[in-house]
Amino acid sequence: MRSMTGYGRGTAEANGNVVCVELSAVNSRKQVEMRFAIPRELGMLEPQLRQQAQQRLSRGSLNIAVTYQLSQENNSQLASIDLDVACRAVEMLREIKRRSGLSSEPAIADVLQIPGVLISNNSSPYEPLLKLAETALARALDELDAMRLREGVVLQQDLLQRGRSMGELVDKIVARADEAVQQQKIRLRERIAKLGMELSLDDERLARELVFYAERADITEETVRLQSHLVQYQELLHSPDDPGRNLDFLGQEMNREINTLSAKTADLEISALALSLKTELGRVREQIMNIE
Repeated sequence: MRSMTGYGRGTAEANGNVVCVELSAVNSRKQVEMRFAIPRELGMLEPQLRQQAQQRLSRGSLNIAVTYQLSQENNSQLASIDLDVACRAVEMLREIKRRSGLSSEPAIADVLQIPGVLISNNSSPYEPLLKLAETALARALDELDAMRLREGVVLQQDLLQRGRSMGELVDKIVARADEAVQQQKIRLRERIAKLGMELSLDDERLARELVFYAERADITEETVRLQSHLVQYQELLHSPDDPGRNLDFLGQEMNREINTLSAKTADLEISALALSLKTELGRVREQIMNIE
């Protein structure tokens, strides 16, 4: 089990070129969301890095920051200036200035924009950075994964304990269910006595009323489902796969059963137990949001 939150950093270096990748991950209900902070000149690396990260993550929001440093040799390949063409361009600009009566001298930026002044190399100095970026990202992902696994162990232990607590509450509700019917029988008898009516516990009318109450307040279906869901809950927490989405769905189903159970019962003790169960489930669902 992995948490969805964590941090990882990886660096790769070769022949004076250095690439650093930093990752920070937070929880998200959707599939992997990625946001890149990458220099514009390295934009061609993004599709490959995105695909590489998607192969390692299934859920979460990921921030990816890429920085780099070129070797002196690659830096020198970025561009060069043809001085002869540049000098002729300056002379032409000065002639234009003289004839037009302009007062300002030609700016270097204006000169560099004239075609032929800057000479670009056919080979990109950024090409060696692709493999370095992949290596740096792999190292960052390894560090991120290790951190998420460590946190996942803590989350698993907490969720297992909360699962046991929920199971105990459901067992108490089941044990109370029959007693709740008996208590309702006593309350009906007391109400009848207050009305001045003589009615034994074996009276047919009382029996019909109790049958009606028992059918309306029967929570067997809900408790059986809750017990089944808790078994699945334990299995998912021990699953080698990423159980986050399945646990999220299971939490919704358990919440629905608890709401139905609460609506059915008129027993104050069962209502209190159901409220405690709902509160504990709420804490569980919050934790599940952090699981991949």
